[in-house]
Parts: sequence; C-alpha cells; structure tokens
Amino acid sequence: MSGTLPALVIAAHGSKSPAWAEAVRDFARLVWESPGIADVFASVTTGYIENSSPGLAEAIDAALGQGVSEVLVVPLFLTASNHQAEDVPGILGLPGVPAHVRRRLAAEGVRILPHGLPVRLQPIGDLGEILHRNVVRRVALEVKDHAHEAIVLVAYGSALHHDQWERLMHDIRLRLLQDGFGGVAHAYCGHVVQLSPEPTFQAISAAAQQAGVRKVHVVPLLMARSDLQTGPIAIACQAGQVRLQKLHVQLRYAADAILPDGDLAQRVAFRALEAVGITPPILSPLAGLASRKGLQKA
Repeated sequence: MSGTLPALVIAAHGSKSPAWAEAVRDFARLVWESPGIADVFASVTTGYIENSSPGLAEAIDAALGQGVSEVLVVPLFLTASNHQAEDVPGILGLPGVPAHVRRRLAAEGVRILPHGLPVRLQPIGDLGEILHRNVVRRVALEVKDHAHEAIVLVAYGSALHHDQWERLMHDIRLRLLQDGFGGVAHAYCGHVVQLSPEPTFQAISAAAQQAGVRKVHVVPLLMARSDLQTGPIAIACQAGQVRLQKLHVQLRYAADAILPDGDLAQRVAFRALEAVGITPPILSPLAGLASRKGLQKA
C-alpha cells in the first residue's frame, strides 16, 4: 500500500546534543499522531542538515525505498538563515537552486540528491506567527497581568543574517505588545555575542525598567534544551535576579525551549495534508489527544 501513499519528512538543522535530536524525533511522533496524518502518509520521519543522523538526503532515500508515491518535505527551521531558502532545496535537487548554492553544499560535504525525484517542499509558514504562539503558550500559566509583565526573548542569532533576525524579533515584539504585555526586549546568546550572558542580562534590566513592569519572563527561542539554557542564559538570569530584587520585580525563567509544542506539530500536520490535497480536520486539544490512540500505525 505504500506505493499509493506519500511519505512526510521533517527537515531540521541537527545538533551534536543527543537530547536535541530526540526532541525533534518526539516532535515527528506528535505530527504522526495528529488527526488524519496516518490515514494519508505512509510514514513521518526526520532528516538533518548537519551533526545528526540521518542526513536529509539519506532520509529521502529511506522514504523512497518504501516505494511511496512521493516524499513531502516540511522544513522545521524557525530561524533567520539560508537553511530553508537555499540548503534544503539544494539538497533535494529541486530546480531553480543557484549553482553557487550547490557548489557550497558540495564543498561542505553535504550529499545532494539528483534532479527529478518525486520530492516536494512545503514551507511551514509565517515564522513570526509561529514563534509568537509558542512564546504565549509557554508563559500562559505564569502570566497574571499582561500590563505589568514583560518578555525577554533570547535567540542564538546569526552574524551573517543579523538584519533578518532583527526583523523577526521586531515582528514577535509587536505581536506581544498587541497582546498587552508591558514590555518586550530581546538578546542573542550565540553567534553574534560568542556565548556571552551580558546581552541577556542587559535585556532583562531594560525590560524590568519599563513603566509598571513587576515580572519579567525570560524565554529562549531555541529549538530544544541544550547547554545554552543552563549556561549563558542561566548566568544572565542569576545576575538579573539580583538586579530585579532591588527594583522589586520578579524574574521567571523555566530554562525551556520551543519544543515540545503540540500546537506546532498540528500546524505541520495541517500544512502536510493541505499539500496533498486533503482538507485538514479542525484540530483541537481533545482531537489531538484522541489521535494518539486512534491513528498510530504499527
């Protein structure tokens, strides 16, 4: 029956941390358990650009080896980078990829698939909207009075794509301010600042000094838990806690990550079903729970 069904591959960056890759595999399982997916797709698997296995090309090979009708690829890149715009299409051998991108990938030792395979790319959607929803979900249980609470977003950042990161952070900031939060600040903890906690501490201090703010939520915009949450971000929060006590402001830091996110998993499922011409069901938390029992395949 696989020949009559497509396969779904979730493309992600990859990490040297086993916990990171496990978080993405858990996410793929949530997508598989979303309503309608197991009725339409032969499988849901993951493939990575670097540092994790299997590589994206190998994941496509494995899916095609099942005899599926085609492979649909949804990129799970919630960052400002070339990975979604260049690397994934290049690896998939899709038409229209500039020659310099293919040369760069080859020089980096990345395997590129030949043209003409039954492979299709389905973008995940508006990153600003996705990350805004993720942040709101993560702080929801701790927020008591939006007007007196502030958010500090902490991302890894990129030296090459700093302007794009700034636009993305500005987008999320505007959405959070429209929700009624008393202040929103952001900082980078990776490429741009070489793992320094100082920018995060400065962002915490700036958020706490917004008029009327009595609580600051520090939210890492990182895909999964890693040394960043327990290293530079935690150090900044410890220093920030001392600073905020003097201002009579609380600090909340859960050292969490973007994943797990059932809402995001259902979004990916929705986009995948749309891509193959299926009208997705109206999803709800109860439907998602029910699907875990009713739609799994052996």
